[in-house]
Amino acid sequence: MKLDQEFDFQDYLLNNTKGYTGKYAEFILLLPDLYSLLCKLLDSKDLPIKLRADIYLCIGYLYHPQDIFSEEEHGTLGFLDDLMLILTVLRKCAIQEELGMDYIKKFADGMSIPFEKLLTTDFKTLTNENKVLFDELLSVTGMQFYYKSY
Repeated sequence: MKLDQEFDFQDYLLNNTKGYTGKYAEFILLLPDLYSLLCKLLDSKDLPIKLRADIYLCIGYLYHPQDIFSEEEHGTLGFLDDLMLILTVLRKCAIQEELGMDYIKKFADGMSIPFEKLLTTDFKTLTNENKVLFDELLSVTGMQFYYKSY
């Protein structure tokens, strides 16, 4: 059955982040590529089931229009909670579950993202500077039970 109207979430992210120059722009502009990376990870046959569930949770959160830091209220900066959740899930894959950065990179197809820095020092900066939002994000998604800081 073909849907009457197709929705491309990656295009949505691209169109709504394109040209953004505000706070955390260097990270928010990565969202379309990071979303694509999540989708490619889901296609992997060797992705552990517990990580697959985390990625589905993350994508569901991204799609929900009334998340805790909405784009409607905050403009493009409203993608900050989405970004932090994606990075939390990628960190869980690469670091906590010890799949490694190379595992993540093999699905990054030409993305010139410095994953080690993004998932370590940049992640810590983003989450420390937005601690209240990050803590609420972990609570709302249930990730506080699985999140480990390093």
